[in-house]
Amino acid sequence: MDKIEHKTYWERFKGVITALFSDDLASGIMMVSAVVIALILANSGWATEFHEFWEYSINLSVNDAELSLTLHQFVNDGLMAIFFFAIGLEIKREIIAGELSSLRTALMPIICALGGLIFPVLVFMLINNGQDTFTGWGIPMATDIVFALILLTLVGNKKVPIALKIFVTALAVVDDICAVLVIAFFYTDHIVYESLLWAFLSFFVLIGANGVGVKNPLFYGVIGILGIWTGFFLSGVHATIAGVITAIAIPARVDLEERTFVKNVRNLIDSFDTIRTTETVFMKNDKLELVHILRKAIRKTVPPLQTIERILQPFVNFFVLPLFALANTGLTIETENLGKLLEPLSVGVVLGLVLGKFFGISIVARLAAALKIAKLPEKVQWPQFYGAAAFAGIGFTMSIFIAELAFANEAFVHQAKLAILFAFILAALLGMFIFRFFVKTN
Repeated sequence: MDKIEHKTYWERFKGVITALFSDDLASGIMMVSAVVIALILANSGWATEFHEFWEYSINLSVNDAELSLTLHQFVNDGLMAIFFFAIGLEIKREIIAGELSSLRTALMPIICALGGLIFPVLVFMLINNGQDTFTGWGIPMATDIVFALILLTLVGNKKVPIALKIFVTALAVVDDICAVLVIAFFYTDHIVYESLLWAFLSFFVLIGANGVGVKNPLFYGVIGILGIWTGFFLSGVHATIAGVITAIAIPARVDLEERTFVKNVRNLIDSFDTIRTTETVFMKNDKLELVHILRKAIRKTVPPLQTIERILQPFVNFFVLPLFALANTGLTIETENLGKLLEPLSVGVVLGLVLGKFFGISIVARLAAALKIAKLPEKVQWPQFYGAAAFAGIGFTMSIFIAELAFANEAFVHQAKLAILFAFILAALLGMFIFRFFVKTN
């Protein structure tokens, strides 16, 4: 009896943990917690030790080749490549069979994403024209889809139809594509073409493997890291781009169609049921063989792209992104630093993210609807759309990432990060205000 109760409690505990780590809200809580911890440590008596920790050097050598990274670089150049890889998988899935798979469904999010990119950049450029901070124009162009969806979830299903969440996801995918291109073309100082050639040769190896039917994720992982990531890292082009490039080569086809799978599974279950059950915990060999066949059928039915994406999602959401937040938001909050929020760099970032995103998305959507080029998602009203447009002003992860690339001056990086956090708060408050006072409960 004790064993049965113990097993029941253990299963309940596992259920709670599984639910927690599959919840977007839990991911957001971990990221916010990481930011709070970083801010506390950076403004405490351990500030020096905290910053020195991220500058600890990791040295790897294979024969004559050496790779040296600080912990900070390992997070930003290494682990964030996995984040970009996950983005690449999402982009490919959306283009093949998602909201971006047809022009009819993709037009509005594409148009809105472009408006939400151009307006913030113009706002930043206008305010920072002629300043040394002008190179940070890419900072306010990004949307953090994780936090945007979390806030939409907090607003509640009675005010946020599922079509609006799908729209925001599609918009963020287009946003990410543009951000990746900007990083590749505008935030690369120099290029070592021999290393870049190695990266692309490795990429074509993966494309060829995909073409001949190789489905093993380990193969793609090894070539992706040793070939594409290493090539990009040594080339001078930011190594995280390797994640997106690798994702393009991941197979999205299946070897067994759903109808055939259902038919085969039914036959396997019927065969399994006809074999007499043993009186021990072990299966008969005949039944064991049927289970192995079923496992193979399952693997053949699920595209490798979806399998990898499902495995990576918890790792990215609950490890990579919180660690990135911890490594990059340790800002010293002093009166002098707060005063810098009124300087062109900070004003450009805050107004670009909060107002540039909101008006860029909203105005372009209004024009597209008025000209009948595109229309709002089904069951979505304009006030709901405006609330989501406000949440799109949360740039956080990608904005901080671009800030690290945009400036060699650490003071500018620090100032930009502080402005990004301030914009986060303002964009969240603006979105909540719109949903609270202008959106009626369905």
